[in-house]
Amino acid sequence: MATLKDVQSKINAVKKTKQITKAMNLVAASRLRGAQANMEAFRPYAGKFEEVLGSLAERSGEEANPLLVPREEVNNIHVVLCTSDRGLCGGFNANLIQKAESFLEEKYSQNIEISFTNFGKKGRDWCRKNNLPIQSEHIGVMGTNIGFHVAATTGRKLVEGYLLGTYH
Repeated sequence: MATLKDVQSKINAVKKTKQITKAMNLVAASRLRGAQANMEAFRPYAGKFEEVLGSLAERSGEEANPLLVPREEVNNIHVVLCTSDRGLCGGFNANLIQKAESFLEEKYSQNIEISFTNFGKKGRDWCRKNNLPIQSEHIGVMGTNIGFHVAATTGRKLVEGYLLGTYH
């Protein structure tokens, strides 16, 4: 049987672990707020970028770049899901996965096939749990600077799939 000193030692250890976990949670929340602020600051640029690309696509004819030509019928969609590899940012992962789920429900009701490229372990695990088709996965690259070779290779595969009609 444990002595009083052992029990007190265990209580103190649990309290210290609780403090450390709370501090880590605060740091993760701070980082998430910073990332959200960066995303919010980028929205005007993204909106203008979308406007410019839309204008270019409207003005281009059939001889234009095939990436700018809209598809008549969409049967297959490929989703790039970027989540974290580890925890302590549950809201971030939960929101991304919730958006993916609502997108899936909407598209499955239209009989559209969906496949995934996953950046991060949490998204990959969610896809596996729900038996969703994963074309590629990149673990250990989120939370750091994504290497150019990873981004270039993935981008090339996505463009090839679009041009070949694997997904629209």
